[in-house]
Amino acid sequence: MRDICAVQRKDGDPVLNEDTGQLEQPYMTVYTGKCRIKPRSSGETEWGEREVTLGQYVAVLPWDAAPAIAREDRLTVTASDDAWLVGRHLEVIAVSLAGTATARRLLVEDKEG
Repeated sequence: MRDICAVQRKDGDPVLNEDTGQLEQPYMTVYTGKCRIKPRSSGETEWGEREVTLGQYVAVLPWDAAPAIAREDRLTVTASDDAWLVGRHLEVIAVSLAGTATARRLLVEDKEG
């Protein structure tokens, strides 16, 4: 695994940023370390009032990555050979479970387009 990522979980209610006037969700980091991001698929859907393409990827973490990653956690690639991946926020939409797995596999979605 050549990429480095951080997985964050929502931490409380959104807070108003006085400078921008926008609500911002606070997060706490639950994992930082090695990962690998592989493309899976993409599809068209409506987001708000516009149609967007949502890319789906499989994020692979080491087997002993702890604690458990959950749906709606946010995975951000912090280092990669692919500069386009760095800084993207990918939402965890499913977690694979298997007694014989050799790595943790997460289905993530790029909602930023």
